[in-house]
Amino acid sequence: MLKTAEEMSKAIRRIVKRQLSSAQNSQYDVLVCIRSVDAARAVFESVPVEGTAMVYGNAVMAELDKLHETYWDNDGEYTSRGMVGDVCTDVGHLLKRQWSLEHPHIDEKEARTVLIREMAELSRLIPGPPGDTGETVIMIEAQGESGTLYHVATTFEVTAPREFDMHGKIYADETRQILICEDRLELICDD
Repeated sequence: MLKTAEEMSKAIRRIVKRQLSSAQNSQYDVLVCIRSVDAARAVFESVPVEGTAMVYGNAVMAELDKLHETYWDNDGEYTSRGMVGDVCTDVGHLLKRQWSLEHPHIDEKEARTVLIREMAELSRLIPGPPGDTGETVIMIEAQGESGTLYHVATTFEVTAPREFDMHGKIYADETRQILICEDRLELICDD
């Protein structure tokens, strides 16, 4: 188990190095793949190495996710985001292993069940997204069958006239530092 941000940084650096090696041996456009991994490396290196291993790792993952959503290389029409995605996947697996080691008492399956239950209930109670900007956050405390208390944060995003997405995240604590899982529902406004 990694304990410090420095240890997590070294582990992520190994992932980036391994992905760079894969990019250099890619059967696709090697330069596009290298630039893609290099963009992920630059984002990773821009995150201050501070806090616990998980806090730092989550900060890196959030920045990598943003990059993956927006990254584009015109020379790699079909491959430009692929290697960024591979880095994200590997870092995500590292964080999942770390999280499981740090929180063996939390049942991820139960947490997912609680999240889906609370999102479904909320979708029945609201006719449409609260607020027009999607900045509204609804916080709910919910208990699992084991008696574990979870904290659910739900946000909304208008995607089209009369359509919106509900994005739910479930946390192990009220500080929202320990994300267990997340899910998204696509909804249509009631008449």
